[in-house]
Amino acid sequence: MPAVVRDVPGAGGVREANAAAVLGAVRVGGPLSRAAIARHTGLSMPTVSRQVAALIDLGLLCEVAGQAETRAVGRPTVPVDLHDDLIAACGVHVGITTTTYGLTNLRGSLLGSERIATPPGAPEKVLRHIAGEVTAFLARWPQRRIIGVGFAIGGQVDAERGLLDHERLAWRGVAARTVLEQVTGLPVYLDGHVPAMAAAELLFGASGRAASSLYFYAREMVGVAVATHGRLHRGPGQSGSIAHLPVGTDVACTCGRTGCLEATVAESAVLGRAMRAGVIGTADMGLLRGAAEAGDPEADRILAERARALGRAVGLVRDVVNPELVVLGGQAITDAPGYLEELLRSFAETTALPGTGIVEVTRFGPDVQAMAACTGLLTQLYDHPLSVLGA
Repeated sequence: MPAVVRDVPGAGGVREANAAAVLGAVRVGGPLSRAAIARHTGLSMPTVSRQVAALIDLGLLCEVAGQAETRAVGRPTVPVDLHDDLIAACGVHVGITTTTYGLTNLRGSLLGSERIATPPGAPEKVLRHIAGEVTAFLARWPQRRIIGVGFAIGGQVDAERGLLDHERLAWRGVAARTVLEQVTGLPVYLDGHVPAMAAAELLFGASGRAASSLYFYAREMVGVAVATHGRLHRGPGQSGSIAHLPVGTDVACTCGRTGCLEATVAESAVLGRAMRAGVIGTADMGLLRGAAEAGDPEADRILAERARALGRAVGLVRDVVNPELVVLGGQAITDAPGYLEELLRSFAETTALPGTGIVEVTRFGPDVQAMAACTGLLTQLYDHPLSVLGA
């Protein structure tokens, strides 16, 4: 079983770096001839030819029949492209109420995904249950070479040691990687859920074309991640949490203050306010959105207030980071498209920096959790293809 790379910065040396450069060029611009790869990467033709051969042997690249380039002199050259039909990456995202798992190909296209209620109980028991569900799910793709499991969760993640803490799930020092590897028989890569989502944007979304970007996530939890020149900034500890960012509301927070972002916009908090107001009888965002669409003024007010609070938060963080691009993700945003204009108006009123047309909504929509968990592993693969596949 190949091991997921733990010591990322030093893994693989020159040969690994060359393989990653070739694979990355094909991912972005493929199909490409070997000569085109050499132009894109600056590598010599012999080096490109060796790396292409190695990546074909590993099942990452394949020659594209019927697309040979004919030169005026010499033999036709056959382009290579990603081999989409063989290798796949699994991802698991554990949320407070919902666990999502899925499988993607090398291009980050979801082959399938499922959602289950996050089981209650002791963390090791919960993880074994989830791992069993994932194992049964992966059995549907016997023709795929599944290279591992990316595991994303909120809280504090120690990816090096495979441990995690999650305050709201009451998990402390849980040896998640060990449990998951024992049940699935696959190498496991741990990451925080917001960094994982930001990595998905870098690899397959809008952030990949920006020199710097801010990823802003909101659903039950809120968080941000910052990237520059295609790399995430990863600080020590619980980097990226903005749960207690003050956004000027009168909502009480468990920390003892009022106006904290997460207490204002979290799905459970919004539903609680709607139920106390008599707008809905069951804690269901679909019911709340339906009431707003049917013209209930209180439902509309609750959702509009959440959008304005989110817009203020985006503006405040944007002014601190000053990125080229802001990407919004999470169901608090993607499941409420009718309130995006309100969010953007609040953002424009809050930010003090010039230019407000830098905000985009993630293209992943409700699949963002599954995509993010898979992408953590795919990022490892693209950075260290030889090491991840045991070459």
